Amino acid sequence: MERDDTRLKPRSPGERRRSFGAAERSRAARASSLAERAIPWLLAVTIAGSVLAIGAVHTPTLAVVASITAVAAALSLRASALAGRESHVRSLPALTLLGLTAYTLLQAAPLPLSWLERLSPASADVWSRALMPLGEAAPRHASVSLDPGATLIEATKWLTYAGVFVTAAFVAARRGARLVITLVFCSAFLAALTTIAHGLLGAKEVFGLYQPRFSVAPWHVGPLLNPNNLAGYLNLGVLSGVGLLLTSRPILPPWVTGVGLATIVGVGIISSSRGGLLVLPLGLGLFALLSRSRRGKQRPGGRSQGPAAWLLIVAIGGGALLAGLAATNRMFVEVADDNLDKLSLFRSTFPMLADHWLLGVGRGAFETVFPAYRHAPGNIVFTHAENFVIQWAAEWGIPAAAAALVALGVAFRPGKIALKGSTAALGAWVGCVVLLAQNLLDLGLEVPGVAIALTATLGSLWGAAYRERPLRAAPEEDGADAEGRRAWLLAACAAASGLALVALMLRFGWRDVDHDRRSLRALSEAGAATGAGWPGFRAELRAAMLRHPAEPYFPLLGAVVALQGRSESPIPWLQRTLERSRRHGRAHLLLAEVLASRGAREQALLSLRLAVEDDPGVAATAATLARQWTDRFDELARAVPDGEAGAEMLERMAMAGERRAALELRLRCAEEALARAPERVVARWAAGDVLLAMLEDPSSPRCRSPEGGEEKRAACERQIEAHAAAIQERQETSFFAVQLRARLLLLHKKSAEAEQLLAQRCDRLDNRVGCLRLRVQAAAQMASPERFSPAARELLSAACSSLAACAATATWAGDLLVARRDYPSAVSYYARAAQDEPTEERLLKLANTASQAGAHVEASNALERLLQRRGGNDPELRKRVIEEKAKALASPLTP
Repeated sequence: MERDDTRLKPRSPGERRRSFGAAERSRAARASSLAERAIPWLLAVTIAGSVLAIGAVHTPTLAVVASITAVAAALSLRASALAGRESHVRSLPALTLLGLTAYTLLQAAPLPLSWLERLSPASADVWSRALMPLGEAAPRHASVSLDPGATLIEATKWLTYAGVFVTAAFVAARRGARLVITLVFCSAFLAALTTIAHGLLGAKEVFGLYQPRFSVAPWHVGPLLNPNNLAGYLNLGVLSGVGLLLTSRPILPPWVTGVGLATIVGVGIISSSRGGLLVLPLGLGLFALLSRSRRGKQRPGGRSQGPAAWLLIVAIGGGALLAGLAATNRMFVEVADDNLDKLSLFRSTFPMLADHWLLGVGRGAFETVFPAYRHAPGNIVFTHAENFVIQWAAEWGIPAAAAALVALGVAFRPGKIALKGSTAALGAWVGCVVLLAQNLLDLGLEVPGVAIALTATLGSLWGAAYRERPLRAAPEEDGADAEGRRAWLLAACAAASGLALVALMLRFGWRDVDHDRRSLRALSEAGAATGAGWPGFRAELRAAMLRHPAEPYFPLLGAVVALQGRSESPIPWLQRTLERSRRHGRAHLLLAEVLASRGAREQALLSLRLAVEDDPGVAATAATLARQWTDRFDELARAVPDGEAGAEMLERMAMAGERRAALELRLRCAEEALARAPERVVARWAAGDVLLAMLEDPSSPRCRSPEGGEEKRAACERQIEAHAAAIQERQETSFFAVQLRARLLLLHKKSAEAEQLLAQRCDRLDNRVGCLRLRVQAAAQMASPERFSPAARELLSAACSSLAACAATATWAGDLLVARRDYPSAVSYYARAAQDEPTEERLLKLANTASQAGAHVEASNALERLLQRRGGNDPELRKRVIEEKAKALASPLTP
């Protein structure tokens, strides 16, 4: 046998290099295979994680999602380059997304103000007056964007969408579109399941961690808190699931897809989104039409879809049935809501488009800029235009928005991708169309979690359409090494770009407008803004106004603090607020107070009128201020606007002030409110309340004058009854009608009839506690006390929603009994109040009343508790304790 000595022979340098290169390539191939297997998992984490993390709307969450996407896109680019495939970055959709990212970044770039005046005069005007309340000159540099930090956040979003598209296209090119479509469907299924779980648990926090900053209805608490956003996301999941269920090669078992479909459909209906419920049937109809057309062009002999079609019908019907079983009256009210404020929002956006048509206000700046153009009254913050076309045009400018719409529309037109793919691809494409159609009225694309699912779906369709394109010729050995280095360089550049933009966002976009509003308001409410703290607070305001130069809230807050601390004039601050928000009721209200304090009463009343016109929600405050400033109706009329808001303000004026003060003025206000709006129930009650006060007042000329007194009294009583009848006719369950009649009976000393009326009606009225309280008052006026105890027990049962409420009601009942000198009965109510919520006042009332009732032991115990609360350092109280104990020992024993 010959010995093989080849391993002992020395190798040439070329052989060693080739051997080393082969080993390196082997290790690189294993690393590449591992990275390629990780890409679908990273994409799955991005799709599902972005929606489960409250839609990734918060900056920290977005930073995590964007970082993961950057890594996934970098790995996808490297794997595509090593495989000899053309990079999807060079595709029209990816170039469009990257171009929009770059354009958005340019919007946030600071420019000399003189340049900005030529490029965007409207934006330059906002920047030039941003520091006017501070008495400072305009900043030297400014950006096209009127909220640069928000624009950086938007740039990060769009780079993330580009990364998601590239990653999804790569996965689809390797494994087909069904995998990515399945990921989107499963993500929608998870969103639906978590929403159901929160509803079953009655949760008010998302995952027990996040407390929403706005009121969320039951069964709406979940990862996507806005019902419209949730419905849009679930509709995409429904159409994707329909395609997956009917495809010839499903990834998931059909029964799993069916259960998921039923769940998603049910939650989508329960979400009560009118737009979502409208477009879903249209989407299913479009899918059926396109699917039939596609089957007609295919060869016969394909797989029968009969069982899958029946399963689809069962799944959708089951979801609708589950939604019907879980439906509530609130759901039907939400669906039937005829609120058309969005139409007013669209109209108000057109002047903003005219002012910023070329370059826009800056992506993400809509919320802070729009108040200057809003026409609708009310204290409402519109964060978006509720229409993605108008949103893009307002923030990017009309040219950039039009170019983006045309480029994306051409790239994803039906003949380009969807109709060339499978049934799953067709369903996913229709789902994208449905989501975009809904976003013409219900804007959800501004939520990253929703946009990521849409981009991933479109990326998978694009990747699958180009799956069969031929690979480039394999490079030679040396060329392969160079190709590997270029692949690594491309991946490193992609990852570095994404992470660098995330870092830039965290540095300059962390303090968004909502964060600044809440933090500055907290400082002002904590008292850190007045006195010695004013300079520091002023500096914080200045920084916030430079971050968000168009926002009207910060100068308003400066005006409030300046008025409270009298540190400087609030007028310049209010002027800036009204410049940036033409309909700002609270600013006009504050201006009215400033003018009144300077003696300009007529101008103050006019400002009150403007405040109520701009924000009917301030009508009560404005009415109280007007009544404080004048008692002349002709002057009050200057503060009253026309229409429904004016009727409400007159109604409030009729109820403002002390009950027995300015009765004639109050009655005239109520009658004027009814002349404008006869259907107003509260105005009728206010008129009846004033007439009752006039009947009780001997000096009232309307109802109690010496001449013709009985006739006038009878006329007033008839008016009261007429008001009660009108209230009952309009609202049968209203307490106001019963209250007026019961009080009229009490005025005639008919306490038994009043108590009987209230006992019969209280359980059927909208204000049961108020009715029971009046019943207890009627029972307290009766000669015999037997009706008082059952009435008081029923009141306590209804009013005891908390220990504090229970204690307050028991104290009130005890006061009534003390007024009629029924001290023994009063002791029991005071004792209950002192037990539920002991205060010094209640303990003292208990002690005094018990002493008068002869219950000296009870009195001494109450005094000892009071002495203990005071630390035992009250000699007078200690003396009283000794006296009560002595009286208790001296009292004769009861046999």
